[in-house]
Amino acid sequence: MKLPRRLIVLSPLLLPAGLALANTAHQPLHGRPAPALPSRADTHVYLIRGLFGVFSLGLDDLMKELVAQGYHSEIYGWDEAQKVIDLINQRAEGGHTGPVVLIGHSLGANAVISVATSIQQQNIPVDLGVTFDATDPGQVPANVAVFINFWAQDGFGVPVSAVPGYAGDLQNVDLSDQPGIDHTTIDAMEPFHQEVITRLESMTSK
Repeated sequence: MKLPRRLIVLSPLLLPAGLALANTAHQPLHGRPAPALPSRADTHVYLIRGLFGVFSLGLDDLMKELVAQGYHSEIYGWDEAQKVIDLINQRAEGGHTGPVVLIGHSLGANAVISVATSIQQQNIPVDLGVTFDATDPGQVPANVAVFINFWAQDGFGVPVSAVPGYAGDLQNVDLSDQPGIDHTTIDAMEPFHQEVITRLESMTSK
């Protein structure tokens, strides 16, 4: 889908209102309390850089923002995807049941889908997947609840698709017509960082 520039900039501000309505619509019956949200500290965010690790510095900035807000966040190169897979599997075996979040840029975006597909074999869900300009992605697997792909038609980025029968929420945000956005800047745009943070805040408690 294509978003007008004004909507892209304001979308993080609009999300809380929509989430509030959604929360109202899903209030538990008979006064029973809603299940407690997982904590930020128990939310594991894995960020994956693209080629050489020097063209995805926007992810480093995003990681710092997430750490400052209390999220357990780590960053890796795209060629360390197997290390990420092993870490997630080991932590699940060790008792981690909090949210798993995968974020990547370029080749790291492709790796996000590879990691999600691999950990699906261990029945590990991915609560949120976010990619910036995936270049040759596989299909989003069924274990990903929400997947957002920011992309621009700049010779690198492409939309992503999901496996047949996918029941999650898949969004392709086409930024091709937005000035100043290309493959090397798309991961560094603060409005998109804030949209990711807003999503995480809706899933977690302090």
